[in-house]
Amino acid sequence: MNRIVIVENEINIRETLQEILEFSGYDVFTASNGKLGYTLILEKEPDLVLCDVNMPELDGFALLELINQKYNSEIMPSFLFLTAKVETKEIRYGMNLGADDYILKPFDPVEILKIIHLRINKRKKMFNPLIGKPSSNKEIFNKLPIPTEEGLELVPFEQIIQCKAERAYCYFYLIDNKKLLVSKPMKEFEAALINNGFFKVHKSSIVNLQFAEKYVRGRGGYLVFSDGSTAVVSTRKKEELLKLLKYE
Repeated sequence: MNRIVIVENEINIRETLQEILEFSGYDVFTASNGKLGYTLILEKEPDLVLCDVNMPELDGFALLELINQKYNSEIMPSFLFLTAKVETKEIRYGMNLGADDYILKPFDPVEILKIIHLRINKRKKMFNPLIGKPSSNKEIFNKLPIPTEEGLELVPFEQIIQCKAERAYCYFYLIDNKKLLVSKPMKEFEAALINNGFFKVHKSSIVNLQFAEKYVRGRGGYLVFSDGSTAVVSTRKKEELLKLLKYE
């Protein structure tokens, strides 16, 4: 799961961002000022940092300078500044320090998720240049490598109905009533699935909503899929799920 640290002194903005990002499948940690943010970044080693510019204790620019010094020649987290207003000289200064982008307040949740997704993927490519690299064998990059008893199976994402956790194992439900038992936890596949349009409806299920045929109401309710399998929906995910289903 991709980790994100939010450094923001305004509690309403901090909590709103945390909720949006957690609903989208990210592992989120927060700090109310730059000093606490610096400690948190070193401790959690996130993939991305969302940081306010004007803060007590240590402002965003000073925090980024410290992060640069600490990481030195290592690949540091993607760094995005949050600000209500920005001047050209501030943009230039922040970019010279190594910031990837500026996000203006008030922000659009959809737009901020797009930016975060792009920046995290770009950072992954720095660690593994094969990720997302154009290839004549394009199909390989549209498939999920799933370890099975017979060996590694490359399964197209569009053939996966859902992934369901089962203690230290997980099951993949595929089209044509195929089911794979995998001796790895679901969290090993979570980032890849979510980055390819899947939705985490519960801590035990990540699903492809294209195969959802029915939503049965309840406290959280549950989904019924084309293969007859079901997935429980957590109460935290219910509202967002219902919004998504309206557009399916």
